[in-house]
Amino acid sequence: MGDAVFYTFSITIIAVSAAVILAYREFQWMAYVGLFSLLLLSVSSMDGSLAYLLRGGDFVVWVLPFLLLSSTTAIGFLIVSARIEPLHPLARLKLSFRLLAMVSACFPVSYVFWLGKISLAFMWLPVNVLFFLMLLSQALPPLTWHVSDPLQRRLTWFFPLGVAATAIAIQVVHYTGEGLSQARMNELNRFTALLYAMSSLAVVLWQIVANTRENLKTERQMLEAERNEAQLQLALNQTRSDYQDALTAASQHRSRLATVSHDLKQPVMALRHAVDQMQRAGQGDDAGKLSRAIDYIASLSHAYVGNESRGAASNDLESSDRTSGGAETVDVQTFAQMLEHMFLAQAEEQGVRLRVIGSKGSVFVEPLPMMRAMTNLLSNALAHAQAKRVVVGFRRQGSKVVFQVHDDGVGIDSNALETALESGVKGIGSDGQGLGLGIVSELCRSVNADFRLLSREGRGTSAYVSLPLRD
Repeated sequence: MGDAVFYTFSITIIAVSAAVILAYREFQWMAYVGLFSLLLLSVSSMDGSLAYLLRGGDFVVWVLPFLLLSSTTAIGFLIVSARIEPLHPLARLKLSFRLLAMVSACFPVSYVFWLGKISLAFMWLPVNVLFFLMLLSQALPPLTWHVSDPLQRRLTWFFPLGVAATAIAIQVVHYTGEGLSQARMNELNRFTALLYAMSSLAVVLWQIVANTRENLKTERQMLEAERNEAQLQLALNQTRSDYQDALTAASQHRSRLATVSHDLKQPVMALRHAVDQMQRAGQGDDAGKLSRAIDYIASLSHAYVGNESRGAASNDLESSDRTSGGAETVDVQTFAQMLEHMFLAQAEEQGVRLRVIGSKGSVFVEPLPMMRAMTNLLSNALAHAQAKRVVVGFRRQGSKVVFQVHDDGVGIDSNALETALESGVKGIGSDGQGLGLGIVSELCRSVNADFRLLSREGRGTSAYVSLPLRD
């Protein structure tokens, strides 16, 4: 009964280990299953179980255990040599273990030549020494494996050393003491073999599972990296598409501006001719005002188209302002008169009462950007405020002159007011491009002028631009 339990349990361990190795497809570890199968076969030949099954004679009883143990030793050394990782410092011992495997293999291969001439008991001594050396050397390959778990690392080298030390101690007690009975030695050999097989196969299976987990982790990281790369590629493609759309839109915009500039040339020339006739007719004051308005229109067209042709669309407001030639002293009445002449007729056509109030004094500004800011504010009030009355004025406040535009129109609600100064943002019901207030904000920022916009829905809107006073 004891024999049946021992061998059934041992064979089950080996079979389960083989099944796990095959399931994980880690076929290189099957060498350990073969080694422990030979070890179990050697134990069965020593305790008489194999002789009982084979019903053999002296050869099976005395010679076959020697052949099986020496063969097991040779194969064990080969496994040690094969399982040491090549990049580890211990790899230099590979050749030594191959030589020990060859020496161990000489015993079963050459037995036909010396059997009967040399005592078998004498030959057991070197075989036993090689066998225990092989058991001890099984602790070396795990030292070269990649093991991240500290507990696994300790147990990996402790099991072979512990079991081999136990087997050596049993043999020392047997040969140096009074000696153990054959029955007791069989029991100890079985225990040692079973313990060695269980511990070593457990280490092998533990390593297989750890390697599989590490491989799965690496594969997940690779998949995650590929997914991130795909997302980045999609974002890059979208950015390229958006960039191409922006280039197309910019090209179309430049084309439209060039067309407008071309179309403005002839009317500007006609207006200049009319101004010349007015001057010859003695209408110098009116002609001077119209001439300044024409100069403003011409410089405005040149600034926009010049910037676009240089590819500076993002900075066109700032760049166009630099074409004005820098800050200079301008009479406040000049601004007031130009605004009145430019917008009075439009206001009358729309049924809006427009009042422009000048002030004494001069301001030190860049005329073109300031005139653009003022005309945009007044144009917005007439075009979008739905006002009945618009008042434009210049009022002194300390060292500044504040340009003001007040209307009694529909006003702007508080939510829309927060974004009203952004370029391209249109008010509700607006049919414009949403550029006017954004242009004013950029113009004032470019010349360090303070611009404020106040509005209440249903109560109208007020705009303020602070200009430096020139005494």
